[in-house]
This record gives sequence, C-alpha cells and structure tokens, in this order.
Amino acid sequence: MTKPAQQPLLDPDVQTLPRVLGRFDAITVVIGSIIGSGIFLKAQPVAAQLGSFGPIMAIWIIVGLVTLCGALALAELAAMLPQAGGPYVYLREAYGRLPAFLWGWTEFWIIRTGSLGALACATVLYGDELLNSLKLSDYLPDWLAVHVPLSHGMQAMCALLLTFIVSIINVIGTRWAAWVQNVTSVVKVAFLIFLIVAPFVLLKADVKNLEPIMPANVSLNFWRAMGVAMILVFWPYDGWINIGPVAEEVREPQKNVPIALTVGVMIVIIVYLGANACYHLVLPMSAVAAKDTKVASEVSFQLLGTGGRWLASACVMISAFGALNSNLLAGPRIYFAMARDKLFPAAIRKVHPRFQTPANAVLAQMAWSLVLIIGAYAWTAPSATPAEPVVTTAVDEAAPTEPPTFSLTNWFKAAFIPKNKGPAEAFDALTAFVIFGGQIFYAMAVGAVFVLRRKMPDRPRPYKTWGYPITPAFYLLVFAAALVSLLLDYLPQTAAGSLLILAGVVVYFLVAKPETSTAP
Repeated sequence: MTKPAQQPLLDPDVQTLPRVLGRFDAITVVIGSIIGSGIFLKAQPVAAQLGSFGPIMAIWIIVGLVTLCGALALAELAAMLPQAGGPYVYLREAYGRLPAFLWGWTEFWIIRTGSLGALACATVLYGDELLNSLKLSDYLPDWLAVHVPLSHGMQAMCALLLTFIVSIINVIGTRWAAWVQNVTSVVKVAFLIFLIVAPFVLLKADVKNLEPIMPANVSLNFWRAMGVAMILVFWPYDGWINIGPVAEEVREPQKNVPIALTVGVMIVIIVYLGANACYHLVLPMSAVAAKDTKVASEVSFQLLGTGGRWLASACVMISAFGALNSNLLAGPRIYFAMARDKLFPAAIRKVHPRFQTPANAVLAQMAWSLVLIIGAYAWTAPSATPAEPVVTTAVDEAAPTEPPTFSLTNWFKAAFIPKNKGPAEAFDALTAFVIFGGQIFYAMAVGAVFVLRRKMPDRPRPYKTWGYPITPAFYLLVFAAALVSLLLDYLPQTAAGSLLILAGVVVYFLVAKPETSTAP
C-alpha cells in the first residue's frame, strides 16, 4: 500500500493566516461567491438559445446538480487539507507541482482576475440601469443626469474604481471583507426570495407565459444550443470552489467547510430554480429572450411599477459587488500558497504586519484585473464613426446572394471581432474566458478525490464525499461535454486561454525550484 504523503516541512520564516471566519461566514462566502451577476444577466441569453421552458429549467437543474457534485468532492479535500490555496494544495498533493502551478498561474492570468473584471462590469451595468431609472423619474440632479446613461468609457472607469476600492477593503482586513460578504449575501438572497414569492402574492404569475414548454423538434441544432446554454449557466454557478482557498482562515475547518459547501450550494440551487420559474411566469418567452432585456428589472417593473426597476437595479448591483468582493477574498490565498512553495515571488507570501492579510497578493491580483478590464472595454469599444447606410435597389433585391468567399481574414474577423459592441459584450467576453480556464482545473480538483483516495488512503478524512464514486464521476462526465461545447462555440476565449496555460508550462520550468515547501 502506498504510504501517506508526508506533511510539508515548515520553513522557519513561514507565515500563516489567522482563523477568523466562523460557520456563517463560510456559508456566506459560498453563497456570495456563487450568486453574483449570472442569475440576472444570463437568463436572457439562455432563453434566446433554447426558447422553451422545459429545456431552460433542465439546464439550470443539470448544472446545479453538477455543481453540487463538485462541491461534495471539494468538501472532502478541504476538510482533509485545510490550508490557504485550496485547490492549489489539492492538485499539488494529487498530481505534483506542475499541475498545481498551472492552476495558480491560470487563476492569476485568467480565472480569478477575469472573474473580477466580469463582476466589476456587471456591477457597473446595473449601476447604470439604476441611474437611468432615477433619471426617468426626475430624481437625479441636473449635473449628474446629463452624464446618464454612462458612456462606454465612463463605465470602464467605474469598473476600474470598484476593483480598486474592494481590493483595498481586502487589504485592510479579512473581517472587513467578511462583513461586506455577509451584508451583500443577505441582500442578494432576500431579493431572489422576493422575485420567487412576489408573483404569487401580487397575482402576477401566469402559467400561459411558460409556453412553449418543449421545443417543436429535437435536432442536432437543439443539442448544440443546449451545449451553449450549459456554458452560459456555468457562470451563474461559478464560485463554489472559493471556500477552499480561505479554509486556513476558517475556524474548525474539518467541520465547517463541508457544511458551508453543502448548505451553500443547495441554497443557491433552490433560489436559482425559483427565480427562473418566476421570470417565466411573469414574462412571456419572447420578452425574456429579447436582446438587451434586463430580466430582473423587467420582472420587478411588472410587479411593482417604476419602483421595481429601482429595487432590481440596486439589488443586482449589490449582488454583483458582493461576488466581486468574495473573489477578491479567495484569489490571493492561492498566490500566497504558491509563494510559500517558492513558485511565486517571495513578497507574495508576506502577511501584512498590521492587517494580517496577504496584502501583496491582493495588490498583485488587483493590478492584472485592472489590465483585463481595460482590455475588455477597449476590445468592445463602439466604433468612432457610424457605419455607412446600405443603399438597396430593386435590382439588388432581385439579385441572388452569393455566399461569402472564405479567407483567413474573414474567419479571423468573424471569430475574434465582436459584432455588437458595448459594456454587455465586455462582460460576456470575460465570463467565457473565465469558464474555459476554470472548468479544466475544477475538473482536475474533483478528480483529485480519486487520486488521493489511492495515494493517501490512511490520511484522516473528517468528511467523505457523499455518493462516491458516482457524484465526482458525474461531474467529470458533464465537464467533458462542456469542453466540447467550449471548443466549438467559444474560439477566441479557448485560444487565448490555451496559449496562456501553455505559457505557464514554459514559465514553470524556468522558475520552479526544488526547495521544500514552506506550507504549514
């Protein structure tokens, strides 16, 4: 039988993080990390892809169950190895230093920082919606109203400022960040409960709006649409893995982390299904699927009138802001753990002497997040000059249309240049970028349960994965299907993400050192 792996040796100058988070904090980290912008911003594109209520609810259920299966596996690993870095530690123990390094590398360059950019975009999108609603009601002073709606550049500046502010909060103290997380989590769950209950209380639910229940035919195009919708729904459920990186700061992690993961993910699944059902009970399918529809705002308007739009915009803005904070809380702990293993600069593993936070890791993460936000908004900036109108003659209308000639230039433009530019496209570009990078390593983390059961059979496991081996195997099976859809339908993001991961392999062999880990 393979001997259990030895605990890493403790370096004399190693610094650890204090255990300041309780059970409720851990649960809100899970809920707050998952519920952010996706349940409000992805309902419209999912409806546009599928067009019928049955498949829409099915895809939210499937991805919810997949997320729960992943969380059950992660709970075993987090309880067994409750150290800062979370999945980085699990991958290191299961597969070795290179895959673990690539996780942290991808977290820094793609997953975490891309998430921060997307959530900052979402916060600003709904902040702009709130300002628009107040302007229409003449509640804004003239000096502010003239700038509403916010321009593309102004929204970019606001997203940058938000990321900077929340980063500073996370530098000042983990308890401050946890307080923000607790408050925003309560607000977002309360608003979702309102969306679920209000249509019935106010008698605004109409089952006729659920039609069509099923698609007219189930063809190859339908299954491709299901694949695209699955990728879209992965974003609203993303973030469940965030409790792992902060496990070192959770009191009694062997008990509280598994409870937080299980309870948190189940709450999210329930409120997501309820919210989607009520979206469709209040609005007809055509309204939910219409381009540029802000579904939560429109539903709230139908329920409460103009005040409903203010409420929805404010609550969704707070929800996205809370998810921004939770991602900022979790990410630096991964770089901190890597620096303890001599895989990131030594400065990253320093704990701030006053605030007792990995301040340098927070600031490094902030810096690259700001770069990604600038890049996303620049890539999706509206053209300086409007397109010239197309003049159509009777002869033109009668003439047969020729298929466009294939060329590498045309292919590149179709794949990489956004056709509909604006802040919403900046958000979508960042979310797809994150999902590609994240799902690969989430699957490896879930697979680590199988590897460590064999590699460390005698290691104490305060919690064991419920339903093992079926639940982690189900997660891996769905991941394989999602990967196919990503490769088919999200070419720019998969290409950019693949190049960054491959670059990580090169960097690893240039900087990796054989020193003993300094992790506790």
